Amino acid sequence: MHAPDDLACRRLLGSDYHPIMMNWSMNTDCCTWDGITCNHFTGDVIGIDLSCGMLQGIIHPNTSLFNLPHLQKLNLAYNDFTSSQFPPEIGRFSNSLTHLNISSCGLVGDIPEEILFLPKLVSLDLSSNNGLKMNPYVLRNLLRNSTHLREVVMAHVDIGWVLPTSLNISSSLKSLDLSWTGLQGKLPDNIFNLPYLEKLDLANNWYLTGPLPNVNKSINIPLKYLGLSSTNLSGDTLDSIGHLTSLKYLDLSSCSLLGAFPKSLFNLTHLTTLNVEGNMLNGTLPSSLFTLPLIEDVVLGFNLFSGGLPSELFKCRSLKQLILRANQLDGEINQASTPLLFIQLIYLSLLDLQSNNFRGVWNFETLLSSLPNLTGLDLSYSGLTIHSDDSPTYVNPNFWFLNLASCNLNVFPESLRAMKNLQYLLLYGNNIRGDIPDWVGEIGGNRLIAVDLSNNSITSLPQFEWGGVTQMSIKSNKIQGPFPPSICNMRNLEYLDMSNNRFDGVIPQCFGNMSSLGMIHLGTNLFNGTIPNVCAYNPQLKWLILNGNQFDGEVPIFLSKCRDLEILDLGNNRLYGTFPGWLGDLPGLQVLVLKSNNFHGPIQTSSTIKLPFSLLRVLDISHNQFAGHLPEKYFQYFNAMKDAIRMGSTPEYFEFNGKYYSIVVGVKGHQLPFPQLLVDYTILDLSSNKFEGEIPDIVGTLNSLIVLNLSHNNLNGGIPHTLGSLLEIESLDLSWNKLTGEIPQSLADINNLAVLDLSQNHLVGRIPQGTQFNTFEGRSFEGNLGLCGFPLNKHCEHSRSPQLEVTDGDVDEDESGFTWKVVMLGYGCGTLPGFVIAYVMLSTRKPKWLNAIFDAAEHMIQTRKNKIRRRYIFIGK
Repeated sequence: MHAPDDLACRRLLGSDYHPIMMNWSMNTDCCTWDGITCNHFTGDVIGIDLSCGMLQGIIHPNTSLFNLPHLQKLNLAYNDFTSSQFPPEIGRFSNSLTHLNISSCGLVGDIPEEILFLPKLVSLDLSSNNGLKMNPYVLRNLLRNSTHLREVVMAHVDIGWVLPTSLNISSSLKSLDLSWTGLQGKLPDNIFNLPYLEKLDLANNWYLTGPLPNVNKSINIPLKYLGLSSTNLSGDTLDSIGHLTSLKYLDLSSCSLLGAFPKSLFNLTHLTTLNVEGNMLNGTLPSSLFTLPLIEDVVLGFNLFSGGLPSELFKCRSLKQLILRANQLDGEINQASTPLLFIQLIYLSLLDLQSNNFRGVWNFETLLSSLPNLTGLDLSYSGLTIHSDDSPTYVNPNFWFLNLASCNLNVFPESLRAMKNLQYLLLYGNNIRGDIPDWVGEIGGNRLIAVDLSNNSITSLPQFEWGGVTQMSIKSNKIQGPFPPSICNMRNLEYLDMSNNRFDGVIPQCFGNMSSLGMIHLGTNLFNGTIPNVCAYNPQLKWLILNGNQFDGEVPIFLSKCRDLEILDLGNNRLYGTFPGWLGDLPGLQVLVLKSNNFHGPIQTSSTIKLPFSLLRVLDISHNQFAGHLPEKYFQYFNAMKDAIRMGSTPEYFEFNGKYYSIVVGVKGHQLPFPQLLVDYTILDLSSNKFEGEIPDIVGTLNSLIVLNLSHNNLNGGIPHTLGSLLEIESLDLSWNKLTGEIPQSLADINNLAVLDLSQNHLVGRIPQGTQFNTFEGRSFEGNLGLCGFPLNKHCEHSRSPQLEVTDGDVDEDESGFTWKVVMLGYGCGTLPGFVIAYVMLSTRKPKWLNAIFDAAEHMIQTRKNKIRRRYIFIGK
């Protein structure tokens, strides 16, 4: 061992100790140390592998690492060098380095040109350093001049390169991974002409466009792996791929592919894995696909395939994974009449038929015994009915995933007991009744990760020791009795939903000792006593939902310790005290529901909180005894209600680990459930309290509000014209107050307004006319003796009210394809059908759906006004 190399190793990265260096000792030859490889003849250090070594800190340019002139292989992957720049000193290894792996290390900044000074480089992996950037000039020269380079992995490195039509790449290259790099443009024409290229991964570069380049059929193209998922390739892409006859792995998922399954892919006789998930392919499943001699993994989910399963599928002996979820497949697959249906699929390990329209009855035990290598099964929402005869059967000891949701299952199959390595047990939405068997607690042991038994008719829980479970849902059953103490032993639990059962009593103190919970939903039960301290050891809690119980006392101050809290729903309990303004100091709070409790007094702001409730998007304190003036000072800090954030093409919901927050919203005296609350759905409900005084003008600055409900208070004064600035509002309820003056014309100019209630006030004057206002019926304005004009039967004395008259020569209602019945069924109607339409529009966030109808109605009024003197058609009482 050369002394300089020995010293350099000991000073490696400027640190004296790391876990991987446990056996590093000054008294032993460093060639014997973990992670160090030396030349047996010269003693020079030629390899360093400290991957997954828990190293932390900055890679300093003067580190002794760069004083190893004979180093050939350097692997520092999966350590924490967060905010370190890529060291240009790497160029010192120009005479020796052949393998460099600094992936997943948190490196940032530009990759220096010194990377080009490594002419002997064979393998380069800089992937998964999300802050790392590579200049296209550097990459182009790297690919062109490194004549020994065989493997380049740059996934998640920011390149942002607009590819040239022709690219000079070293002919030695065997593997090129440029996924998640921001590549743009079309693929170079010569990309498939590299004589040794076996792997090409360009996935998740959405701005990579155009067809694949033509394939030269006269030469043997060795490409075996092609990853193009989430790209925007088009044209003859699939036809070109059909000529890559050496392909074994092909991923075209989420590529916006249309039409029938391409026949050209049947030429890929070496294909083992095909993934075309998340496209819009249609027609029947391609039977020839299942005749490919080596096919193992077929992923066709999230397409538009229809029809039944081809018979060739059940003869495909090589098949290992079959994923057909979320299509439109149908037909009867009755295992009872064909018990040997799967007998030839002896290697099948994963079967996923979720969300289709099959028919038939399958016996669970027969299915398991027919598929001896099965380790994962998802038949949820497939249309199939699963029966169990509780007979003993063989279960693969490595079985780890089971989802039989909505399969009409009515018992816990006895065969579950043998699943000692099960990680996911999902049986929600079935007909399981009564007590859960005691042995259920044995399923999976500490390997079980997720349990979902919700939406059944289970009445009791056994003791269980699921120490590894992170997600558990038993909501919407009929479970009675006290809080299950065994839940307190689930130390890894992150998500717990016990809502909509019949649990009662006081929640034990041990529940507050759980330190991993991010979401707690105990709503709609009979729990009582005070709210347990869930923040003492659980500061990362994001959702706390305790609505619909019998909790009493004041809102506990310890909630201020839950600094990550986003949703706090304490509605429908027996809580009392004044408004807990200190909650405004929670920096991430977005939803606060305190409705239907016994709170009282004025809402006062705290002088010690600078920006209270700045991210709040939903505030519901309705049905309490709050008094005094509306909290005008708080309104000025409701920044999330001022900044309209409209959705893109994909709706975004309040979601935690795939679970959604639901809420009940008061709209026109009705309580409407929203099973999934959109993030951009802003709600302010202060109704059914004792607020008095005027509505402050500042409410009009909350311009992203969707629902505003101030009804059933003692508010007076006029309706502020600034409410006309609430252009996104869909439901406005100011009923049952003491408001005076005229209705501002600005309200009639809000095109999105779906539900309006100004009834039972002291408003006067003519009701304004507008696209939406013309659809509201009289109930929206009744109880205001001074109002006149359409839709009320009371004329305005000093000006002519609108007449709904029709001339004899006008088009008949039936001929126009449009009737007044349709109009009056619109948002403003007080009847149940109209209210259902309003609910659909509010919950889907498409209030402009009826705008065209409203415009047509307005036109029809004008063209018919001479046919009759007056015509009002109302649907309802």
